[in-house]
Amino acid sequence: MTQDEFKQLKVGDRVTHPAFIGFLTITYIEWSYDYHTSPPTQWTDAITTDTGNRLKIGDEREVRLLQKVHDP
Repeated sequence: MTQDEFKQLKVGDRVTHPAFIGFLTITYIEWSYDYHTSPPTQWTDAITTDTGNRLKIGDEREVRLLQKVHDP
């Protein structure tokens, strides 16, 4: 996943990561803001999943391994 895709994740989204078996559901989002835009743009800075795992956008290698699950 790209950092731009990560920034768009929302609570309830399901993701996969090779280090974990099965799907992870995002339960908590930490936000950041871009104050160079008017009004400021809100984006996802870190996620916490139902398993308690936390991933920040700065963890570039781990973010690249993350994949969003698209329900049919």
